[in-house]
Amino acid sequence: MRHQLVNWFLLCLAISDLCVLTFSFFVFSFPAIAEHQLQDVYMNKLSQQLLQNLYPLMHSSHTTSVYLTILVSVHRYLGVCHPFLIRRISSKSSVRGIIAAAIIFAFAFNIPRWFELTSVDCLTEFHTKSLMINATELFVDKVYTLIYRNACYTAIMFLTPFAILTYVNCKIVSTLKTSNRIRRRLTQATGSECIGSSYPKESSVTMPRGSLGNTSTTRMSLISRKLSKQDLNERKEHGITIMLVAMVAGFLLFNMLAFFNNIIELVGDANSPNFTMLVEVSTLLVNVNGATTIIIYLTFGTKYRNVFFKLIATILGCLGQHPHGLVVEVAKYPPHESTFVVMSANLELHRPHRASFLHAPYYQRDSASWA
Repeated sequence: MRHQLVNWFLLCLAISDLCVLTFSFFVFSFPAIAEHQLQDVYMNKLSQQLLQNLYPLMHSSHTTSVYLTILVSVHRYLGVCHPFLIRRISSKSSVRGIIAAAIIFAFAFNIPRWFELTSVDCLTEFHTKSLMINATELFVDKVYTLIYRNACYTAIMFLTPFAILTYVNCKIVSTLKTSNRIRRRLTQATGSECIGSSYPKESSVTMPRGSLGNTSTTRMSLISRKLSKQDLNERKEHGITIMLVAMVAGFLLFNMLAFFNNIIELVGDANSPNFTMLVEVSTLLVNVNGATTIIIYLTFGTKYRNVFFKLIATILGCLGQHPHGLVVEVAKYPPHESTFVVMSANLELHRPHRASFLHAPYYQRDSASWA
């Protein structure tokens, strides 16, 4: 899997989504849990410290996730629409450099987040010392809020990603449709030509008994295998592309409300209870987007599903369970198989039936000469 450059993007994207989910728990959920444990002074202090320190890291991870989604979509766009260009400019070192640049940009853009919150000492209801998080003067500054938190954040995190992802994925889908039509035509034309050229007419051929391994049969078998391999490679590439299109569609869907919330905060009333509810719902949707990444991998990627089932089978085996169903599922997809669409997996796994079907007319046509 490491040999495919797109998997480096997917790996880093999965890590960034995991960081978003983890940091969001300690920023939003853990302080709420600590509020119900006022007697536990240590938990209250810990929750406030984690909130202050993980708040900028959460935003940095979210920015990283957004721009890794853009990069993997652009990489797939070049692979589908400009395959010769991507072969010249794409390498493992360049992909790593681009990923590192995206991470550096994400942390640099969110540097002001480190100065938005501060902790102050306070007393609880039980007269014990604790910490409380307050907004800094920078956070409540109107110019800072208008320029950075509204205008820049909307442009960097929503307008630019939405525009790029929409354009790139529309081009990918259009190119895939055109490619599928051309591939079907070429497959039909090549199959007809191969059958017509490989099988002589019944009236002009007399086959002796035991002559199955003749030149015509060998040629037909080689051509059939070549077509099958080319078809499999195309399906693998299309499968990766469709998986990424599904990821981008989920990203656009789950981040749409957060985009509108930024517009409302920029031009509307940001202090109303309804807006607060919308912000909470949009935060939940952003976390759901990060949590659905593994579902997309397992749905569209047979190789990822294969590794996942192997891991689960290993864990259940260590616990003394017998994962018979998982073993059967893993056996269906060998470990060297590349990622492609689930719908095409069964077709490719049963490809030998297609070869036997192509050979059947030859045997039937000359069966009279073997008797």
